[in-house]
Amino acid sequence: MEKLIERAKKGDKSAFTELIISMQDELYKIARMRLSNEEDIDDVIQETMISAFYGIKRLKYPHYFKSWIIKILINKCNALYKKKKKLDYYYDDNFINNSIIDFKENSIECNIDFYILIKDLDYLERYILILYYEMGYSCKDISKMLNIKENTLKTKISRSKLKIKKIIDKN
Repeated sequence: MEKLIERAKKGDKSAFTELIISMQDELYKIARMRLSNEEDIDDVIQETMISAFYGIKRLKYPHYFKSWIIKILINKCNALYKKKKKLDYYYDDNFINNSIIDFKENSIECNIDFYILIKDLDYLERYILILYYEMGYSCKDISKMLNIKENTLKTKISRSKLKIKKIIDKN
């Protein structure tokens, strides 16, 4: 992947295209966490690709490419979200169903349970848990993506797990 990134930094459009194709499912899932309208998701991903294409020359460390482009996507999603002045994140069943189909490692039942457990958490807590548990990002990577200190992130993960435990204990 680092060779592709280096080629893309030198202006190789096909290398950049390969990078984006390799991440398209992941970019979609992340955008889908924040936005509910398919057209908005497509627009934000397209804007992210354009920004990344023109900004890749400034990327200092190729091994940070994934977290760099995801950070761009998150910023684009947040900007659109604020622009539309939505009061609360709309968590609809289509997100759960679309995400479950794409999972490869766990059984469908486990993924359904995961999304049922996190649906009552606030937006940021859900976002962090999905990036950490579903997508496998490290705390260090997530803290860079979301501009949160790593220890604060670990505390949020811990508190979110406690909230989930309380939800389970109620039932």
